[in-house]
Amino acid sequence: MSKKIITSAVLSLAVAGAVIPATSVVASAKELKTVKVGINSPSKTDQAVWNIVKKNGEKRGIKIKLITFTDFNQPNAALKQGNIDANAFQHYAFLSDWNKAHKADLQPVGETVLGPGRLYSDKYKSVKDIPDGGTIAVANDPTNEARALFLLQAAGLIKIRAGVRSPTVRDIVSSSKNLHVKELAADQTLASLNSVDAAVISATFVEAAGRNPNSAIYVWNANNKQSHQWVNIIAARHDDAKKWYIKALVKSYQTKEVGQYINDHNNGTEIAAWKGAPKATVVTADTASDASLASSN
Repeated sequence: MSKKIITSAVLSLAVAGAVIPATSVVASAKELKTVKVGINSPSKTDQAVWNIVKKNGEKRGIKIKLITFTDFNQPNAALKQGNIDANAFQHYAFLSDWNKAHKADLQPVGETVLGPGRLYSDKYKSVKDIPDGGTIAVANDPTNEARALFLLQAAGLIKIRAGVRSPTVRDIVSSSKNLHVKELAADQTLASLNSVDAAVISATFVEAAGRNPNSAIYVWNANNKQSHQWVNIIAARHDDAKKWYIKALVKSYQTKEVGQYINDHNNGTEIAAWKGAPKATVVTADTASDASLASSN
């Protein structure tokens, strides 16, 4: 009888001993802080990038939950209203304009990617081949038109009035080839290649048409004072901008692994743009050789 009692007591202690460590582990495990991040209609590449960022986030104490939106106004509205903690879909210029229009104070907290501007032509393989008096099409919305004009200036085709941050065709002061710059709806720029000598076309329409971005005859890849306003960012509310989980989100994105994936899988349409990000390469139609893209904040 005493042996049974002893055996029973030993078993009870063994079971208790097995349970206590497990309970201790659960109690001591650090709970991840959920961070809701608004994004806009992600591509397969975007989704793959965020999968890497999510894994990085877990190592930094956060669980990233992506909230997908279908237009460009909802992510900022949701952020302002407190429905999400951050968003990652826009560049500096868009956020600045949105803040002014909505009397908001959303803050950029980290840089992500830059979409290099591209000039395409179905008639020529080099900028130098564009004829005198030729016509170049650009988008007519303020953001894309300004970006296109700075690209044409960088290519040596036009000169813009000094000090203008968001130029239109009225701010062109000279053209080395006496070019005519034609303003069109952004979604018409690709189709215009049949009737113009060249066109600055958004990567969105190039990819949708199945055209190779490397067929561009010129790529404006600089990250400088003029182009920096079009670097994409992660944004947060002003009061949250310096909180640990927002900093953890930015650090989870701005890693070598994430940057290399972006550069390797976007065919040059987007490059990692934060300070210290991995360099990317892209091929253009006129040189058929690698042009180094670097972020130089």
